[in-house]
Amino acid sequence: MVGLFNILLISSFYILLQGCSSAKKVPYFQNVPDSTQSTYTVPEHAYVEPVIQVNDLLFVSVQTIDNKAGLGDASTASAATNEKTNSYIVDKNGMIEVPLVGRVNLLGQTTTQAKETIRERASKYYVDPIINVRFMNFYINIIGDVARPGKYNITDEKTSIIDAVALAGDLSITGKRYNIMLIREENGQKRFIRFDMNSTDIFKSPYYYMRSGDIVYVEPLKARARAGTTDVSNDRYLSIVTSILSIGVLLFTVFNSSK
Repeated sequence: MVGLFNILLISSFYILLQGCSSAKKVPYFQNVPDSTQSTYTVPEHAYVEPVIQVNDLLFVSVQTIDNKAGLGDASTASAATNEKTNSYIVDKNGMIEVPLVGRVNLLGQTTTQAKETIRERASKYYVDPIINVRFMNFYINIIGDVARPGKYNITDEKTSIIDAVALAGDLSITGKRYNIMLIREENGQKRFIRFDMNSTDIFKSPYYYMRSGDIVYVEPLKARARAGTTDVSNDRYLSIVTSILSIGVLLFTVFNSSK
């Protein structure tokens, strides 16, 4: 009986150590010195703007206060900023057709470059046109152990893996911070990349910034996964029985030692 008590005691100690070990993996960026007397810097991977591809949906607005060719008054020449009426799909030739400007080839260009391309065309007809171009179909999927999993439409192209986690309401306390998976399609293949948010090395990754269609998966800890696939009532019953046995063994040991 004493041997059984020792086994239960050792098991309890092991479970306690496991809990402490898991708690150490919760804080982000653990390699940053815990001191207010010093600063810590880490280089961030350079941001590369995404390029326009076939079937992309673009929002394009052209605004001006005057025109050169008598194409209407300012209100006519100034394209409305309504997203539905100013959204254009890039055709198979990389072209979009903008009212009052005409057909423009934007294939392979960034939105910054596309603005200049359209401005150059629009400047033939308008004085100092103001151009706005952005993606309308930029989205990411965030799944797994986060507060709000789902599909998110992104208005800011410069969105990082940390921004994505924040959009989903942060990781749950049981989400694996040290093993976040990014799934990205490149050249017709799926690429799987792992991130460790316990370390600042995440800022150095060439995959730090999101691309449209990216999938972010947060794996739950094993304890959380088991909880979702086991019968909670059985676990509760087993816990009660184990506690009763532990107390019985402890009382028996104390009683024998007092004789």
